[in-house]
Amino acid sequence: MDDRILRSVPQLSAEMQHFEEYLAGAFAGVSYVERAARDLVTQGGKRLRPALVITSAMLGNYDRDHVIPLAAAIETMHAATLVHDDVIDGAETRRDRPALHTISGNHVAIYTGDYMLARSLRMLAACKLPAEEMSRLAYVIEQICSGDIAQYMGRSSIPGYRTYLRRIIGKTGLLFAAACATGAYAGQLEEQSQKLLWHFGLRLGAAFQIRDDLLDVESIGSKIGKPTGRDLMDGIITLPLLLASTATDFRTELQRFLGGDRNEVKAAELIRWARQSGSVARAKDILENNLTKCSNMLNKLPESEARQGLQAFVEILAI
Repeated sequence: MDDRILRSVPQLSAEMQHFEEYLAGAFAGVSYVERAARDLVTQGGKRLRPALVITSAMLGNYDRDHVIPLAAAIETMHAATLVHDDVIDGAETRRDRPALHTISGNHVAIYTGDYMLARSLRMLAACKLPAEEMSRLAYVIEQICSGDIAQYMGRSSIPGYRTYLRRIIGKTGLLFAAACATGAYAGQLEEQSQKLLWHFGLRLGAAFQIRDDLLDVESIGSKIGKPTGRDLMDGIITLPLLLASTATDFRTELQRFLGGDRNEVKAAELIRWARQSGSVARAKDILENNLTKCSNMLNKLPESEARQGLQAFVEILAI
């Protein structure tokens, strides 16, 4: 968790500790799948989604007993999708540790991810959410699955800009939106504020993914735990490369790379070409535009520590 967020909302640090304790206790069994799931959900990470649930709830009437299980359910959903992603991508590590499928095989990893999704639903059921809230979260899971399938099926091809936006909203934006809106519901905010925070989360999640795209083509791969250009080697076209592909010469070379024998030398050449074309700068402008819109939405909410905390989420994504 970024210190800038914790400094903005002093209470958040204590609430995140309660979250960690609840999450570990939710996977207290001794079966292999239970232990595997516990290892996955307790091995850390940015914890942005549960922090968004908690901070959004703090905008209203904060009730720890109601909010923490929601935050744990959202994070468990997220962790489950990562298990599945690692299998599909053939990733060898996750957060500097061996990915589950490299230890136990694909079958166990997939079953464990499914188990975690089921456990997240049990957490949500314990919160006694109304049908419309459960339906919204089910919709989010559906769209994440659809988005991941669309990305997988679209590998090695250059998407249109609208297709790219739909992909990143499904991949990241919707779970950020669900975290914010569900937190707002738990904090008993009025419906208009819940809708505002849903759209704030969508924008914030899109910005998060665009930032990740930028980091993938910058010479700072170690900061995100993967080598520079990894997405391109996997046939996934990120925003800077998509913007560069509007130039015919670049698009031709990119298509040749995607359709032929890929190698890291050629990938690096394409990335350097994209930087020189100005597409990285244009992608940064799109990122900043999304972040500005996030801030403008927050300005419609009453001033509070919690609102400052949500603004800190926006600020940590700036490059």
